[in-house]
Amino acid sequence: MSAFSFLGFDFSPVRPEDQDAISSFLQRHPQPLSGYTYSTLEAWRAFSNYDRREPLKTLLIAYRLDPDAPPTLIQPVGEFTPAFQDRLFQEAAALEKPLRFVGVSGQFMERHPEFVARCSAYEERNFAQYLYRTEDLAELRGRKFSKKRNLISQARGAYEWESHTLTGELAGRCFEVLESIRVQERPLMEGMMQRELAALETTLRNLRRLNQQGVLVTVGGRPAAFAIFEATNATTVTVHFERALRSYKGLYQVVNQETARIVQAQGYEFINREEDVGDEGLRSAKMSYHPFELVSAWDLTLNRA
Repeated sequence: MSAFSFLGFDFSPVRPEDQDAISSFLQRHPQPLSGYTYSTLEAWRAFSNYDRREPLKTLLIAYRLDPDAPPTLIQPVGEFTPAFQDRLFQEAAALEKPLRFVGVSGQFMERHPEFVARCSAYEERNFAQYLYRTEDLAELRGRKFSKKRNLISQARGAYEWESHTLTGELAGRCFEVLESIRVQERPLMEGMMQRELAALETTLRNLRRLNQQGVLVTVGGRPAAFAIFEATNATTVTVHFERALRSYKGLYQVVNQETARIVQAQGYEFINREEDVGDEGLRSAKMSYHPFELVSAWDLTLNRA
């Protein structure tokens, strides 16, 4: 995306040289939803722009999947004063279509009831995020996880696998997993799937600079699965990407547990495994791990006066 003006603000593409400033700002204003990290903004920067004001007190992020469509705003982060809100309403009144905010947290809704009262609000179940207790995913104790333990046991009996901490040097081997998936499973690469793959590849190429962690699982020395994650607040790690070859039964369960064990050793209480985007198979898989909480995500559309 190129720079543009919207609502009286100047929006510019996210750049690597912005990393320190944006990361510092977001760390001072941690969010319950996982998309508010610099790494996410850069990974999806083909679709994301941010308002480049100095000094930055309120972060506005705009995105448009269709370059010909009007921008949509993600939830504002930082100071959100009544005066700033009034400015948004005034500028939005001149738009052809009502201004829309997506990825709005319940926390934001509670903190700014006057703003929410001037909007139409819709809870977006497809983008609710799955929060798990790290202990549950790492240890898989109890009857409710018996199927997961059985699948991992079957994997252990069917093939030899090893877990490796994903370093910058090993990140390149994750592309071997992606290529094997492309050849063996032939996924339909269009729309959101294609965009997510582009974001994943950007992250892999910049793993160390973006401060991402990960795990790589090999089978017989061959890369077969990986996960990429980062700490998104003081208690929570978010798994941004996870891939595994389905030809190895139980491998998704293996990489899930191996990731959780690393996170547990680091002392984080929760793991956010993000949303299901309305995919019924993905929703069933995420629910089968018995989330501690579904973190709500809302859409807000400004009401016309």
